[in-house]
Amino acid sequence: MSEENKNVQETKDDKKEGNVLAGFVLYTDANMDWLRFKKFLKDDWNIVPQDDVKDNAMVFKVGDMVVACSLMPNPVPNKEAENAAKYNILWKEGANEVAKHQAHVMLAVMNKTSAVEQAILFAKVASSLLKLDNAIGIYKDPTVYEKNFYVNFAETIKDGEYPMPILIYTGMYLAKTGLCAFTSGMRFFGYEEMEIVDSPKQPNDLLGFLLSISEYVLSEGVELKDGETIGFSEEQKLPITLSDGVSVPGKTLKIKY
Repeated sequence: MSEENKNVQETKDDKKEGNVLAGFVLYTDANMDWLRFKKFLKDDWNIVPQDDVKDNAMVFKVGDMVVACSLMPNPVPNKEAENAAKYNILWKEGANEVAKHQAHVMLAVMNKTSAVEQAILFAKVASSLLKLDNAIGIYKDPTVYEKNFYVNFAETIKDGEYPMPILIYTGMYLAKTGLCAFTSGMRFFGYEEMEIVDSPKQPNDLLGFLLSISEYVLSEGVELKDGETIGFSEEQKLPITLSDGVSVPGKTLKIKY
């Protein structure tokens, strides 16, 4: 992130101070290799926790943020993770694979800076936890991400990219008159969720467009508004409407695509 964009985003995120970003890394068993996890943190992200593991938990600071990792030697209660995995349209066997988990690490990042920096740190720590051999995936509401999918996108952070598919959730479903897609997670960053309703586009095109718009909003600190238009060329002018959500509670920005 450039210093200019960082400053824009931090101004936008002032109200986010004190928020907690949390998720659950799922494992086939409770054999937690803390030493390898710490090695991945150092080798991949130059994060070196100063505190030791106590009672199967680690709490450490990274800049102005606090990271907490706690091993729970049991599945996530009430089959919550299994049910959430059903919402991952890119992981057809997700629910079956997630059902195999017998332990999980609760990961939380407490924010003292911008929401974007908080989410990036969460992705770094989560990817290091997911590199352990017995990891299955990570449950981050509202879905579960497959371990390799998550780790591969986290790697793009090293190239200065925003790993959008793991920063926000994008859902899609078929309606009577076309495809619909929506975001879940933009409100964490201080922006409205977005929806595309009854689109004639193909699924990959629709999801790619929605992720591109989301990345543009986060990276540039742009607030889309009712009555404006947006596009990726001078000719493309797609109308934006703020109204009651179709797939998401509350008001959402509808983009005609």
